[in-house]
Formats: sequence, structure tokens, C-alpha cells
Amino acid sequence: MDDPRINFLGDLQRLELKPGDRFVLSVPHVLSPEVCQRIQEGWRGFAGDKVKLLILTDGMKLGAINTGEPD
Repeated sequence: MDDPRINFLGDLQRLELKPGDRFVLSVPHVLSPEVCQRIQEGWRGFAGDKVKLLILTDGMKLGAINTGEPD
């Protein structure tokens, strides 16, 4: 029989997905391609195919700037 206890995993917040949202998951260590694929599959099961998830591992960071010039 499964253990019915619920373990506290940390602070949770309500997540309200809006059209056009993109999400970034930062992980402090390297993940194998297989683990990244499982995370992506789990994310799609949670949020569907239209809400994209980017996984950054091993301390990678992502930023953006706007130069004011059109593409």
C-alpha cells in the first residue's frame, strides 16, 4: 500500500498560466538529456503543449536586452 503521508516540499505558490507565458527552470547542476526529457514530458502533462519550458542547468543564466532596433 502507498504511504498516505504528504511530505512538505517547500513553499508553494499558485501558478496562473497566461497566453504567451514561457517558463525557465534553473537547476544548479548538470542534468542528463534523459532527465531533461522526463522533466519536459512532466511539464507538458501539467501545462500542455502550448506553455513552453526552458531548462537551464549547471548554473546557466538567461537574460535579455532590447536595443530598440527592429530585427
